[in-house]
Amino acid sequence: MNGQIKKYRESLANTPGPVLLTEEHNKLDLKGLMSYAARKGEKVINLSEEEKNMFMRRS
Repeated sequence: MNGQIKKYRESLANTPGPVLLTEEHNKLDLKGLMSYAARKGEKVINLSEEEKNMFMRRS
């Protein structure tokens, strides 16, 4: 049991913290992306990465 706890604590120590939304610098035009997918008759998940990246903005 001690070995498992040790591995767990090591795992926690090596796990990065959460990324807060205030720290995120990429912006996604979700409404535009969804409209684009609807115009194409596709679901957002079926769009290519290139098409999805058209709606990413760096701020």
